[in-house]
Amino acid sequence: MPARRLPAFRSLRARVIVWVSVTLTVLFAITIVGLDLAFRRSTDEAQRQLLEVQLFGLIALAETDEADELTLPNDEIDAQFQVPGSGLYGVLLDADGRPVWQSRSLLGASFPVGESLPGPGEQRYSRVDPPDLPPVETFMMAVTWEFADGHAAPYTFGIASSLEPLMTRQAAFRRNLIGWFAGITIAMLALIGSLLGWVLRPLRRLERQVREVDAGERVALTGEFPSELEPLAASLNALIDTERRRLVRYRNTLDDLAHSLKTPLAVMRTLLSELAAKEADAPSATALDALNREIDRMEQRVSYQLRRARVSGATGLGVEPVQVAPVLEDLRLGLDKVYRDKGVACELAVAPGTVFQGDPGDLTEVLGNLVDNAYKYCRHRVRVTASSGGGKLSIVVADDGRGIEPDDVTKLLERGTRADESVPGHGIGLAVVRDIVELYGGTLAIERSVLGGAAVLVEFTRARAAGQGGAVPPPSSRA
Repeated sequence: MPARRLPAFRSLRARVIVWVSVTLTVLFAITIVGLDLAFRRSTDEAQRQLLEVQLFGLIALAETDEADELTLPNDEIDAQFQVPGSGLYGVLLDADGRPVWQSRSLLGASFPVGESLPGPGEQRYSRVDPPDLPPVETFMMAVTWEFADGHAAPYTFGIASSLEPLMTRQAAFRRNLIGWFAGITIAMLALIGSLLGWVLRPLRRLERQVREVDAGERVALTGEFPSELEPLAASLNALIDTERRRLVRYRNTLDDLAHSLKTPLAVMRTLLSELAAKEADAPSATALDALNREIDRMEQRVSYQLRRARVSGATGLGVEPVQVAPVLEDLRLGLDKVYRDKGVACELAVAPGTVFQGDPGDLTEVLGNLVDNAYKYCRHRVRVTASSGGGKLSIVVADDGRGIEPDDVTKLLERGTRADESVPGHGIGLAVVRDIVELYGGTLAIERSVLGGAAVLVEFTRARAAGQGGAVPPPSSRA
């Protein structure tokens, strides 16, 4: 099973910033280590050169005392040798390794001599951590000293310097180095992030426009795009235009098909009526009545299937949002004329800004069937409420008629119900409404209205692509 990627890594900007961060971290880490090693080598070399200078300074100051022994004058050497614990220590050893002189800075401590040197002229550097001194670096040198009377004796000069100041400088340099490179890394990431935001702005604009097209808020991609994105934008616009023209051709073909089927049926009905008028015997009249009923059923079936196919082609691609209030106003005006004798009082409660994201014909089909049924089965009152928000459109059509029993509601909403098995009263209109609602991924429910009759609740979500609505049941038989 493939591992799932973190949501953040689906963003190109996040990927670039993460990989640049990793690359900079690795490169800067290598640079910091290299610079730190170079600085340590340079400071160590400077420390050794300083020890050599100070040691040769001690050798230059060496003199003989009254006992004809080599010694060092305390009043002429570096002042650091005179201060206890100053961090600079000196010693002079005789041939047996005994100290004949040591600096006052070694008060209460002993010089870390280590192993004796093999012979005159030998030198040795070493770093030690003596128990009575801080960590030090020592420089030892064996010499043969010739006295004024001509005899010579071996001596060893030693000098030691505390490593604490050196380690402090190296640690401070390392901290500064890390701090500077961390600041440079953050500044570079901020700059790269800003540049990526600027570079990816056209891509975000393209992505936003595609979402708006998909939601029906835009009919095409507009504006100038970089040369790398122009072919993509052109292809998407061509796809949108092709889909729109395909839908128009599809519906025109269905209209032509509807006319071509309805005309022969009308001719058949006319011929049967003329034939029935000429026939006098009852069996023939009964047979003709049966044929008329079958023709009615065929016409009903053809009308339903054509309307079903018509709405199944809607995808919502490239269509603008449809205002719901004007559609309902037009329906109310038309139905008030149709049901003038009934005196229906229709109340419209449409929230401001209520829109339908989809094909205008689909909205007209849904509202026309629902409101027409409400007018047809109400006593005197119809109420339609509508509101949209959060990508959804909610519509409730209620009346004060007899209503629909709960058992009948279940049968009416059951998929696959055949025309002759449905509850009488709801026919092609309600079936087409159900088809359109399912096409848009919405829901349809029938409840008891507060007015006393039936209340049809419809909720639309975003439109799905054609063919994703699944199988659609044939109509019930109630008109």
